[in-house]
Amino acid sequence: MFKNLGVDFRELLKRSYLTDNTVLDRALEINVRRMHYIALISIPLHLLFFLFFLTMTPDTEIELRWRSGIMTVHLIYIFVQLGFAIVVSILKRKMIPRKEAALAQYAMIASLAAMSILLVTIDQYVTTNITPFMVLCIGISIFFVLRPRVTFGVFVAIIAAYYLSIGIVQKEPNILLSNRVNGITFAAFGVCLSLILWNSNRKNLFQEREIERQRRELEEKNSELERLAYLDTLTGLYNRRKWLDMVDEEVELICRYNTKASIILMDLDNFKDVNDEYGHPTGDRLLERIADILKENLRVVDKSCRWGGEEFIILLPQIPLDKAIAVAEKLRVLLEETEFSLDDIHLKIKASFGVASLKCEDEAFDMAYGRADRALYKAKDDGRNLVVDETALTEK
Repeated sequence: MFKNLGVDFRELLKRSYLTDNTVLDRALEINVRRMHYIALISIPLHLLFFLFFLTMTPDTEIELRWRSGIMTVHLIYIFVQLGFAIVVSILKRKMIPRKEAALAQYAMIASLAAMSILLVTIDQYVTTNITPFMVLCIGISIFFVLRPRVTFGVFVAIIAAYYLSIGIVQKEPNILLSNRVNGITFAAFGVCLSLILWNSNRKNLFQEREIERQRRELEEKNSELERLAYLDTLTGLYNRRKWLDMVDEEVELICRYNTKASIILMDLDNFKDVNDEYGHPTGDRLLERIADILKENLRVVDKSCRWGGEEFIILLPQIPLDKAIAVAEKLRVLLEETEFSLDDIHLKIKASFGVASLKCEDEAFDMAYGRADRALYKAKDDGRNLVVDETALTEK
């Protein structure tokens, strides 16, 4: 039982480690942003402290040594924090490369720890106070989002450096012991606080990521719903409603800029025979293949629509009637020469075409569609597999 419990515990730790890894980039981004603020706030504070101690007049050699040490530390860290401000600004502009950002993060933690331990050590000349070390432990826990194993490593290194450094100046055994015990207590408190905040931040990061994932899924679904709303579900061409909207837009352009446009009405010849002989599923697959031909052989700006049943309609923006006739003829020949292989069925199909120009006139589409429809019927009456345009119509 204990063996299985140990295996389960190791597996739990492994899953926890892998889970924590998934949010490291986001945590690092937060840390870099906070490092920038820390550096910008620290520079004027160090300058203020330096000037404050500069105005003091020490009475003894020990006070002079203490004052000089404190001033030196603050003066050095004015330039250290200025350097961090520059480095972090560069990292933010470079979209925070992970390796460089991690190095900068650990360098700042090390520099803050060194500064606080130096201040505490120098303070031992005149006081037993270790406030800078307490501020360090709490500050690192609050401002840096660190995963548990890093937290333990950071605080072990900090307490070791503190433990050794404070003994350089403080020679009173009882005070030294008290300060070391208090330092270890502050470090332990910092570890606990860091773990609590890590767990809280990790949950928040997971929630942010989950919200972002759901947002993307919603956008994809909305995009798919929008696509389905204006596409024919069988052929993938525009449906009638969407196609008519685009025709209305094209008519506005024609009227505004005096441009040209044409429509082609295409109807498959004897398509009912295909459905009767091979069944509607085969007929549907044939319609899909014909739609593919239209997509592959028309311009991107051309708009193809399954008008209904085996009838298709095409909008050709910026295309005058003579060129539209050529496009229709190209499609007619292509369909006539194509053999459609649908599993073990091989089919050939022909189509008739009616072509009309789209003009700036009252009820522009209805008028153009009427001309194209009459031209299509003439193509049917004249033997099918033909292209007939509006100029061939007999005025009555």
